[in-house]
Amino acid sequence: MLRTLLAVFLLLSGGLAHARQLHVGLVIPQQGPFAAFGAQAREAFTAWELANPGIFADTVEGDDDCTAASGADAAAAMSEAGVDIIVGFVCTESLAAALPVLSAEGIPVMTLSVRADIISEEAARLGWSFFRLAPRAGEEAEVASDAIFTLWADKPFAIIEDGTIEGRELAEAVRTTLEGRGLKPSFVDNYRPGQERQPSLVRRLKAAGVSRVFVGGERSDLAIIARDAKEQGVGLRFMGGDALYAARGDNPLPEGTLAIVASQYLVGASAEEARASLASLGLIAEGLRVPAYAAADILGAAASRMRFDDTSITQFLLDRRFATAIGPVSFNEQGERREPGFTLAEWRDGAFHRISPRQAAESDNRSQ
Repeated sequence: MLRTLLAVFLLLSGGLAHARQLHVGLVIPQQGPFAAFGAQAREAFTAWELANPGIFADTVEGDDDCTAASGADAAAAMSEAGVDIIVGFVCTESLAAALPVLSAEGIPVMTLSVRADIISEEAARLGWSFFRLAPRAGEEAEVASDAIFTLWADKPFAIIEDGTIEGRELAEAVRTTLEGRGLKPSFVDNYRPGQERQPSLVRRLKAAGVSRVFVGGERSDLAIIARDAKEQGVGLRFMGGDALYAARGDNPLPEGTLAIVASQYLVGASAEEARASLASLGLIAEGLRVPAYAAADILGAAASRMRFDDTSITQFLLDRRFATAIGPVSFNEQGERREPGFTLAEWRDGAFHRISPRQAAESDNRSQ
Protein backbone atom coordinates (compact mmCIF):
# COMPACT_ATOMS: atom_id res chain seq x y z
CA MET A 1 0.00 0.00 0.00
CA LEU A 2 2.79 2.40 0.97
CA ARG A 3 4.63 1.55 -2.25
CA THR A 4 1.48 2.26 -4.29
CA LEU A 5 0.95 5.64 -2.58
CA LEU A 6 4.58 6.53 -3.19
CA ALA A 7 4.21 5.69 -6.89
CA VAL A 8 1.11 7.87 -7.15
CA PHE A 9 2.89 10.72 -5.35
CA LEU A 10 5.89 10.51 -7.68
CA LEU A 11 3.60 10.44 -10.73
CA LEU A 12 1.65 13.48 -9.58
CA SER A 13 4.73 15.41 -8.54
CA GLY A 14 6.35 14.62 -11.88
CA GLY A 15 3.27 15.96 -13.70
CA LEU A 16 3.32 19.11 -11.62
CA ALA A 17 6.97 19.60 -12.32
CA HIS A 18 6.18 19.78 -16.01
CA ALA A 19 3.13 22.08 -15.71
CA ARG A 20 3.54 25.52 -17.26
CA GLN A 21 1.62 28.35 -15.62
CA LEU A 22 0.97 31.01 -18.27
CA HIS A 23 0.51 34.66 -17.32
CA VAL A 24 -1.38 36.39 -20.12
CA GLY A 25 -1.51 40.12 -20.83
CA LEU A 26 -4.52 41.57 -22.63
CA VAL A 27 -3.79 45.11 -23.88
CA ILE A 28 -6.99 46.59 -25.28
CA PRO A 29 -8.74 49.97 -25.60
CA GLN A 30 -10.65 50.70 -22.41
CA GLN A 31 -12.36 53.87 -23.66
CA GLY A 32 -12.69 56.04 -26.73
CA PRO A 33 -13.68 55.11 -30.31
CA PHE A 34 -12.03 51.68 -30.21
CA ALA A 35 -13.41 50.59 -26.85
CA ALA A 36 -15.90 48.26 -28.55
CA PHE A 37 -13.01 46.24 -29.99
CA GLY A 38 -11.46 46.02 -26.56
CA ALA A 39 -14.71 44.83 -25.06
CA GLN A 40 -15.03 42.12 -27.71
CA ALA A 41 -11.53 40.81 -26.98
CA ARG A 42 -12.22 40.80 -23.23
CA GLU A 43 -15.55 39.00 -23.74
CA ALA A 44 -13.91 36.34 -25.86
CA PHE A 45 -11.22 35.64 -23.26
CA THR A 46 -13.86 35.53 -20.53
CA ALA A 47 -15.93 33.04 -22.54
CA TRP A 48 -12.87 30.90 -23.27
CA GLU A 49 -11.73 30.79 -19.64
CA LEU A 50 -15.23 29.86 -18.47
CA ALA A 51 -15.19 26.97 -20.95
CA ASN A 52 -11.60 26.03 -20.04
CA PRO A 53 -11.15 26.84 -16.34
CA GLY A 54 -7.78 26.77 -14.63
CA ILE A 55 -5.62 26.84 -17.77
CA PHE A 56 -4.16 30.34 -17.39
CA ALA A 57 -2.47 31.43 -14.18
CA ASP A 58 -4.04 34.88 -14.64
CA THR A 59 -5.02 37.45 -17.27
CA VAL A 60 -3.77 40.99 -16.71
CA GLU A 61 -5.41 43.87 -18.59
CA GLY A 62 -3.64 46.95 -19.93
CA ASP A 63 -4.94 50.02 -21.74
CA ASP A 64 -4.30 50.83 -25.40
CA ASP A 65 -5.57 54.19 -26.61
CA CYS A 66 -3.88 53.80 -30.00
CA THR A 67 -1.02 56.24 -29.43
CA ALA A 68 2.71 55.60 -29.23
CA ALA A 69 2.73 56.88 -25.66
CA SER A 70 0.06 54.41 -24.58
CA GLY A 71 1.94 51.59 -26.27
CA ALA A 72 5.13 52.36 -24.39
CA ASP A 73 3.22 52.75 -21.09
CA ALA A 74 1.36 49.48 -21.56
CA ALA A 75 4.59 47.67 -22.43
CA ALA A 76 6.23 48.89 -19.22
CA ALA A 77 3.18 47.91 -17.16
CA MET A 78 3.00 44.43 -18.69
CA SER A 79 6.71 43.87 -18.14
CA GLU A 80 6.34 44.87 -14.49
CA ALA A 81 3.34 42.53 -14.14
CA GLY A 82 5.49 39.63 -15.32
CA VAL A 83 3.28 38.40 -18.15
CA ASP A 84 4.57 35.69 -20.49
CA ILE A 85 2.77 36.85 -23.64
CA ILE A 86 0.43 39.67 -24.67
CA VAL A 87 -2.65 39.64 -26.90
CA GLY A 88 -3.94 42.94 -28.19
CA PHE A 89 -2.60 46.32 -29.35
CA VAL A 90 -5.31 47.09 -31.88
CA CYS A 91 -3.50 49.99 -33.63
CA THR A 92 -0.21 50.23 -35.50
CA GLU A 93 1.09 53.22 -33.51
CA SER A 94 0.78 51.64 -30.08
CA LEU A 95 2.01 48.23 -31.28
CA ALA A 96 5.12 49.70 -32.93
CA ALA A 97 6.01 51.57 -29.73
CA ALA A 98 5.46 48.54 -27.50
CA LEU A 99 7.32 45.89 -29.50
CA PRO A 100 10.91 47.09 -28.88
CA VAL A 101 10.31 47.30 -25.12
CA LEU A 102 8.57 43.93 -24.84
CA SER A 103 10.95 42.10 -27.17
CA ALA A 104 13.88 43.25 -25.05
CA GLU A 105 12.12 41.59 -22.10
CA GLY A 106 11.42 38.40 -24.05
CA ILE A 107 7.64 38.99 -24.08
CA PRO A 108 6.00 38.18 -27.43
CA VAL A 109 2.93 40.04 -28.70
CA MET A 110 0.03 38.61 -30.72
CA THR A 111 -2.10 41.19 -32.53
CA LEU A 112 -5.67 40.52 -33.60
CA SER A 113 -6.21 43.54 -35.82
CA VAL A 114 -3.04 45.34 -37.01
CA ARG A 115 -2.54 44.58 -40.71
CA ALA A 116 0.26 46.98 -41.71
CA ASP A 117 2.98 45.18 -43.64
CA ILE A 118 5.66 47.41 -42.14
CA ILE A 119 5.19 45.87 -38.68
CA SER A 120 6.28 42.39 -39.71
CA GLU A 121 9.05 43.84 -41.88
CA GLU A 122 10.44 45.79 -38.93
CA ALA A 123 9.94 42.81 -36.62
CA ALA A 124 12.05 40.65 -38.94
CA ARG A 125 14.71 43.35 -39.30
CA LEU A 126 14.97 44.22 -35.61
CA GLY A 127 14.27 40.83 -34.06
CA TRP A 128 10.98 41.76 -32.40
CA SER A 129 8.90 38.88 -31.03
CA PHE A 130 5.68 39.38 -32.93
CA PHE A 131 2.76 37.21 -34.07
CA ARG A 132 -0.18 38.24 -36.20
CA LEU A 133 -3.61 36.62 -36.40
CA ALA A 134 -4.91 39.50 -38.52
CA PRO A 135 -4.22 39.22 -42.26
CA ARG A 136 -1.31 41.11 -43.81
CA ALA A 137 -2.60 44.22 -45.61
CA GLY A 138 -0.76 43.59 -48.88
CA GLU A 139 -2.38 40.17 -49.25
CA GLU A 140 -5.78 41.76 -49.97
CA ALA A 141 -4.61 43.18 -53.30
CA GLU A 142 -2.80 39.93 -54.14
CA VAL A 143 -5.95 37.85 -53.67
CA ALA A 144 -8.08 40.41 -55.54
CA SER A 145 -5.65 40.43 -58.47
CA ASP A 146 -5.64 36.64 -58.66
CA ALA A 147 -9.45 36.58 -58.65
CA ILE A 148 -9.74 39.21 -61.38
CA PHE A 149 -7.08 37.50 -63.50
CA THR A 150 -8.88 34.17 -63.18
CA LEU A 151 -12.46 35.41 -63.62
CA TRP A 152 -12.28 38.52 -65.79
CA ALA A 153 -9.26 38.10 -68.07
CA ASP A 154 -11.56 37.72 -71.12
CA LYS A 155 -14.04 40.42 -70.09
CA PRO A 156 -13.92 44.24 -70.22
CA PHE A 157 -13.53 45.44 -66.64
CA ALA A 158 -13.06 48.66 -64.72
CA ILE A 159 -11.17 49.56 -61.57
CA ILE A 160 -12.65 52.48 -59.64
CA GLU A 161 -11.85 53.95 -56.21
CA ASP A 162 -13.32 56.44 -53.77
CA GLY A 163 -10.34 58.79 -53.40
CA THR A 164 -9.57 57.78 -49.81
CA ILE A 165 -6.10 56.55 -48.92
CA GLU A 166 -7.35 53.01 -48.35
CA GLY A 167 -9.47 52.85 -51.49
CA ARG A 168 -6.83 54.42 -53.72
CA GLU A 169 -4.01 52.21 -52.42
CA LEU A 170 -6.04 49.02 -52.87
CA ALA A 171 -7.17 49.93 -56.40
CA GLU A 172 -3.67 51.01 -57.43
CA ALA A 173 -2.08 47.85 -56.02
CA VAL A 174 -4.59 45.69 -57.90
CA ARG A 175 -4.08 47.61 -61.16
CA THR A 176 -0.29 47.49 -60.90
CA THR A 177 -0.26 43.76 -60.15
CA LEU A 178 -2.59 42.98 -63.04
CA GLU A 179 -0.66 45.10 -65.51
CA GLY A 180 2.51 43.34 -64.40
CA ARG A 181 0.81 40.13 -65.53
CA GLY A 182 -0.19 41.63 -68.86
CA LEU A 183 -3.84 42.40 -68.04
CA LYS A 184 -5.05 46.01 -68.25
CA PRO A 185 -8.43 47.34 -67.16
CA SER A 186 -10.57 48.87 -69.88
CA PHE A 187 -11.42 51.82 -67.64
CA VAL A 188 -9.94 53.41 -64.51
CA ASP A 189 -11.77 56.14 -62.58
CA ASN A 190 -12.57 57.55 -59.16
CA TYR A 191 -15.73 58.81 -57.54
CA ARG A 192 -16.80 60.96 -54.64
CA PRO A 193 -17.88 58.78 -51.72
CA GLY A 194 -20.95 59.27 -49.56
CA GLN A 195 -23.26 60.48 -52.33
CA GLU A 196 -26.93 59.59 -52.50
CA ARG A 197 -26.67 58.93 -56.22
CA GLN A 198 -23.86 58.17 -58.69
CA PRO A 199 -25.49 58.68 -62.12
CA SER A 200 -22.49 60.29 -63.85
CA LEU A 201 -20.18 57.49 -62.77
CA VAL A 202 -22.63 54.91 -64.11
CA ARG A 203 -22.80 56.79 -67.42
CA ARG A 204 -19.01 56.72 -67.67
CA LEU A 205 -18.96 53.00 -66.95
CA LYS A 206 -21.62 52.44 -69.61
CA ALA A 207 -19.69 54.51 -72.15
CA ALA A 208 -16.54 52.51 -71.41
CA GLY A 209 -18.39 49.31 -72.34
CA VAL A 210 -17.34 47.38 -69.23
CA SER A 211 -19.32 44.53 -67.71
CA ARG A 212 -17.27 43.99 -64.53
CA VAL A 213 -16.18 46.54 -61.92
CA PHE A 214 -13.68 46.30 -59.07
CA VAL A 215 -14.46 48.91 -56.41
CA GLY A 216 -11.86 50.24 -53.99
CA GLY A 217 -14.36 51.74 -51.59
CA GLU A 218 -17.06 51.27 -49.00
CA ARG A 219 -20.02 48.92 -49.05
CA SER A 220 -22.59 51.73 -48.99
CA ASP A 221 -21.10 53.39 -52.08
CA LEU A 222 -20.94 50.14 -54.06
CA ALA A 223 -24.59 49.47 -53.20
CA ILE A 224 -25.59 52.89 -54.54
CA ILE A 225 -23.53 52.47 -57.73
CA ALA A 226 -25.13 49.06 -58.30
CA ARG A 227 -28.63 50.45 -57.68
CA ASP A 228 -28.10 53.34 -60.13
CA ALA A 229 -26.64 50.98 -62.74
CA LYS A 230 -29.71 48.75 -62.49
CA GLU A 231 -32.02 51.77 -62.84
CA GLN A 232 -30.16 52.85 -65.97
CA GLY A 233 -30.24 49.34 -67.42
CA VAL A 234 -26.47 48.88 -67.23
CA GLY A 235 -25.60 45.26 -66.51
CA LEU A 236 -22.59 45.21 -64.19
CA ARG A 237 -21.04 42.63 -61.87
CA PHE A 238 -19.06 43.91 -58.90
CA MET A 239 -16.11 42.93 -56.74
CA GLY A 240 -14.65 44.84 -53.81
CA GLY A 241 -12.25 44.53 -50.93
CA ASP A 242 -12.65 43.74 -47.27
CA ALA A 243 -14.49 47.04 -46.76
CA LEU A 244 -17.59 45.33 -48.13
CA TYR A 245 -17.68 43.19 -44.99
CA ALA A 246 -19.49 45.91 -43.04
CA ALA A 247 -22.85 46.75 -41.54
CA ARG A 248 -25.78 46.73 -43.94
CA GLY A 249 -26.96 50.09 -45.13
CA ASP A 250 -30.19 51.33 -46.66
CA ASN A 251 -29.32 49.87 -50.06
CA PRO A 252 -28.63 46.15 -50.40
CA LEU A 253 -25.64 44.64 -52.16
CA PRO A 254 -26.58 42.87 -55.38
CA GLU A 255 -26.73 39.09 -55.19
CA GLY A 256 -23.49 37.64 -56.53
CA THR A 257 -21.28 40.55 -55.47
CA LEU A 258 -17.75 39.29 -54.86
CA ALA A 259 -15.48 40.49 -52.07
CA ILE A 260 -12.00 39.79 -50.76
CA VAL A 261 -12.80 39.17 -47.09
CA ALA A 262 -10.50 38.52 -44.13
CA SER A 263 -10.56 34.76 -43.54
CA GLN A 264 -10.91 35.19 -39.78
CA TYR A 265 -14.43 36.55 -40.29
CA LEU A 266 -15.69 33.69 -42.48
CA VAL A 267 -15.32 30.76 -40.14
CA GLY A 268 -17.22 27.50 -40.23
CA ALA A 269 -17.36 24.42 -38.06
CA SER A 270 -14.10 25.35 -36.32
CA ALA A 271 -15.93 28.18 -34.54
CA GLU A 272 -18.74 26.08 -33.06
CA GLU A 273 -17.18 25.93 -29.60
CA ALA A 274 -16.55 29.68 -29.68
CA ARG A 275 -20.13 30.37 -30.75
CA ALA A 276 -21.50 28.18 -27.97
CA SER A 277 -19.22 29.68 -25.32
CA LEU A 278 -20.08 33.22 -26.37
CA ALA A 279 -23.79 32.38 -26.58
CA SER A 280 -23.66 31.19 -22.96
CA LEU A 281 -22.88 34.82 -22.08
CA GLY A 282 -25.58 36.16 -24.38
CA LEU A 283 -23.02 37.21 -27.02
CA ILE A 284 -22.82 36.54 -30.74
CA ALA A 285 -19.69 35.61 -32.66
CA GLU A 286 -18.86 38.88 -34.41
CA GLY A 287 -16.08 41.46 -34.70
CA LEU A 288 -12.93 40.55 -32.78
CA ARG A 289 -14.63 37.96 -30.59
CA VAL A 290 -13.81 34.93 -32.74
CA PRO A 291 -10.20 35.99 -33.51
CA ALA A 292 -9.67 36.73 -29.79
CA TYR A 293 -11.15 33.33 -28.92
CA ALA A 294 -8.70 31.79 -31.40
CA ALA A 295 -5.83 33.57 -29.63
CA ALA A 296 -7.02 32.06 -26.35
CA ASP A 297 -7.12 28.64 -28.07
CA ILE A 298 -3.46 29.04 -29.04
CA LEU A 299 -2.35 30.23 -25.62
CA GLY A 300 -4.39 27.50 -23.96
CA ALA A 301 -2.54 24.90 -26.02
CA ALA A 302 0.76 26.48 -24.98
CA ALA A 303 -0.23 26.49 -21.31
CA SER A 304 -1.31 22.86 -21.49
CA ARG A 305 1.56 21.49 -23.55
CA MET A 306 4.62 23.59 -22.72
CA ARG A 307 7.14 22.19 -20.25
CA PHE A 308 9.48 24.10 -18.00
CA ASP A 309 12.38 22.87 -20.10
CA ASP A 310 10.91 24.27 -23.35
CA THR A 311 13.13 27.05 -24.65
CA SER A 312 10.57 29.85 -24.93
CA ILE A 313 6.92 30.46 -25.73
CA THR A 314 8.04 32.22 -28.92
CA GLN A 315 9.76 29.09 -30.21
CA PHE A 316 6.84 26.95 -29.07
CA LEU A 317 4.45 29.03 -31.19
CA LEU A 318 6.78 28.91 -34.20
CA ASP A 319 7.19 25.13 -34.04
CA ARG A 320 3.55 24.06 -33.93
CA ARG A 321 0.21 24.17 -35.71
CA PHE A 322 -2.87 24.95 -33.62
CA ALA A 323 -6.55 24.07 -33.96
CA THR A 324 -8.49 27.28 -33.28
CA ALA A 325 -11.85 28.96 -33.71
CA ILE A 326 -10.65 30.50 -37.00
CA GLY A 327 -9.28 27.21 -38.29
CA PRO A 328 -5.73 25.86 -38.30
CA VAL A 329 -3.06 28.41 -37.37
CA SER A 330 0.70 28.17 -37.80
CA PHE A 331 3.29 30.93 -37.97
CA ASN A 332 6.32 31.52 -40.17
CA GLU A 333 9.61 32.93 -38.89
CA GLN A 334 8.28 36.50 -39.23
CA GLY A 335 5.28 35.68 -37.03
CA GLU A 336 2.85 35.86 -39.95
CA ARG A 337 0.11 33.27 -40.16
CA ARG A 338 0.94 30.72 -42.86
CA GLU A 339 -2.70 30.11 -43.74
CA PRO A 340 -4.36 32.54 -46.21
CA GLY A 341 -5.41 35.78 -44.54
CA PHE A 342 -7.99 36.74 -47.18
CA THR A 343 -10.44 34.69 -49.18
CA LEU A 344 -12.79 35.21 -52.11
CA ALA A 345 -16.41 35.43 -50.96
CA GLU A 346 -19.80 35.90 -52.63
CA TRP A 347 -22.81 37.79 -51.29
CA ARG A 348 -25.91 35.63 -51.41
CA ASP A 349 -28.97 35.17 -49.22
CA GLY A 350 -27.96 38.06 -46.99
CA ALA A 351 -24.42 36.99 -46.12
CA PHE A 352 -20.93 36.50 -47.51
CA HIS A 353 -19.90 32.91 -48.19
CA ARG A 354 -16.49 31.51 -49.10
CA ILE A 355 -16.27 30.62 -52.76
CA SER A 356 -13.53 29.26 -55.00
CA PRO A 357 -12.68 30.98 -58.30
CA ARG A 358 -14.14 27.97 -60.13
CA GLN A 359 -17.41 28.26 -58.22
CA ALA A 360 -17.45 32.01 -58.83
CA ALA A 361 -16.99 31.45 -62.57
CA GLU A 362 -19.88 28.95 -62.59
CA SER A 363 -22.07 31.41 -60.68
CA ASP A 364 -21.13 34.18 -63.12
CA ASN A 365 -22.05 32.02 -66.11
CA ARG A 366 -25.41 31.07 -64.59
CA SER A 367 -26.33 34.72 -64.03
CA GLN A 368 -25.72 35.71 -67.65
